[in-house]
Amino acid sequence: MNTENSDNQMALFGLPEPAKPAPEKSKSKKRPQPKPAAAPSKPAPSPARKKATAKKAAAPAPPRRGSGLVPEGDIRLTANIREDLHLRLKIAAARQRTTIGEIIEELVEKYV
Repeated sequence: MNTENSDNQMALFGLPEPAKPAPEKSKSKKRPQPKPAAAPSKPAPSPARKKATAKKAAAPAPPRRGSGLVPEGDIRLTANIREDLHLRLKIAAARQRTTIGEIIEELVEKYV
């Protein structure tokens, strides 16, 4: 594969970046800092307090945005296509700075 002209091109696949060396630590000696005094111990919470805390912990987390979630009004579609077509579709999406799903939606709208 010719890589001479690929320095300024966008990567199509996530390749790990080379590890950067850690910055050097200064060799000056620092005096040890005194440790803070221990906080006074708290009394054990009452049983009623424990139940309230447990209810808070069991509350569902707010929904996250990510690739595992289907946007409202959409459905998830699974399809099998040839590997070479998938690669060409993936490259086309990257060049157009869009998603494969948006390209498929556009093609289906034209077809139907």
